[in-house]
Amino acid sequence: MPGLHRTLAAVTLFGILPGPAHAQPAADFYRSATLRFHLSSEPGGGFDIIARSFAKYFTNYLPGKASIVVVNMPGGGGTILANWCYNVAPKDGSVICMPLSTMPLNQVIAPEPVRYDANRVAWVGNLEKATGTILTWHTSQTKTMQDAMRRETPMAGTGKNSIIYQLLTLSNHIIGTKFKIVLGYSTGRVLAVERGEVDGTGSTLQNIPAMAPNWTESQYQLLAINAPKRLDKHPNVPTMIEFAKTDRHRAMLEFWMAQSATARAIFAPPGVPADRVELLRRAFEQTVKDPAFLAEVAKLQTVIEPDTGEEVQSEVKRLLATSPEVAAAIVDVLK
Repeated sequence: MPGLHRTLAAVTLFGILPGPAHAQPAADFYRSATLRFHLSSEPGGGFDIIARSFAKYFTNYLPGKASIVVVNMPGGGGTILANWCYNVAPKDGSVICMPLSTMPLNQVIAPEPVRYDANRVAWVGNLEKATGTILTWHTSQTKTMQDAMRRETPMAGTGKNSIIYQLLTLSNHIIGTKFKIVLGYSTGRVLAVERGEVDGTGSTLQNIPAMAPNWTESQYQLLAINAPKRLDKHPNVPTMIEFAKTDRHRAMLEFWMAQSATARAIFAPPGVPADRVELLRRAFEQTVKDPAFLAEVAKLQTVIEPDTGEEVQSEVKRLLATSPEVAAAIVDVLK
């Protein structure tokens, strides 16, 4: 897989090796540490709000209830944060990072700006699954995927490494839709949709309530979801796979689904001592069961569907071992 080989070569070039062993016991370290939690999103969006809610409870389950500072580091479709966390962040366990869901996927399909290996970071856990969806505002003339195949439809996007751009571009190539992707939007894309600057956007079903908490389901229409089958909650919303015409197209969509394992995942940089990674993972597992945390995110209409750090590590490994032919096909579409 040429893209992945280039990425790993770049990682080697940067000389990123596991950090030195730390003699201080993990429990003692966190009793005196200030944890920095870096996010690949701007302040105020759904991604940011859920992460800050998590941070508030997470340190309760670390020894000494260490203090925590949340730092936003948006840009580059998430690669700015991922590269920084991998190459620059301290390797002592004082920094954890929440990348965009596309972090492992981009290592395969958009490797040029990537300076990390998602297999080598220490995944702490994942807060929720991610079901990709394409939606339009209620005033749009594009109300179905069939409409989108006939009509050019402006859609708000962020950057080319984002889940939005990738989902809409795959739809255009595989299904034959005519989405016109307008890049450069971030937290402003909700207003852009409401004002009619664009007809809609892409997202995940899980992120819509946090992204646009004032929206009701009557104000937008789901055109399609990228899932193995239709969902009981949305039985009339087709899956993108239903429109796939070839086995290769189906395999491409299934590969893209695999990033659900990192929908809202957290990792520590490579080289963090194993005992500190263990404490971070167990603190994560306790946080996602905390009744106060669950009640807080429920008010944001968000459901926590966690994966352990070990489960995320396994899924990332599987994603990065995908068929070179399928990966090359997606790279060709998204380039």
